[in-house]
Amino acid sequence: MKINLKEYLIVLLGALVLSSCNTDKTMIAKGVDLNKYGYASIVKGQTIHGTETDIEIEPGIYDALEATRLKMIGDHRLNDITEEQKEQLVLVKYAATSDEAKSTLSISFEDYMSGKTVASCRSSNRFALTRQKDVNRAINKLAKRIHSIWK
Repeated sequence: MKINLKEYLIVLLGALVLSSCNTDKTMIAKGVDLNKYGYASIVKGQTIHGTETDIEIEPGIYDALEATRLKMIGDHRLNDITEEQKEQLVLVKYAATSDEAKSTLSISFEDYMSGKTVASCRSSNRFALTRQKDVNRAINKLAKRIHSIWK
């Protein structure tokens, strides 16, 4: 079967467009034992380079974290936990950007005691029919990444 140049270029262009849509990524800091962490707390009012409203994404992030082995601790209870629990605590910071073309969510996990980022992930979605569907799909993809880190 012979493929002409025009068909080849159309297929190649389609593959490039689809691959450029995927900006999902997970990073784990070198030398970090994630098994030592058993608690997480979402840091209110602090995001990482974001502009999106908390109302849209925080419930999805909270649900994703609750589906992991980490036990959630409200930020207002951080002064009540033991030193041993603080050694096992990660602070969760998140951010989102969203427009008509693309929604991207990022999350970082920082060691409570040292402030070091021990893991982070990012997910995005584009080409959904509505901005809200983009956000929802990005949240679902991010939830899978969170679960893969904290299984």
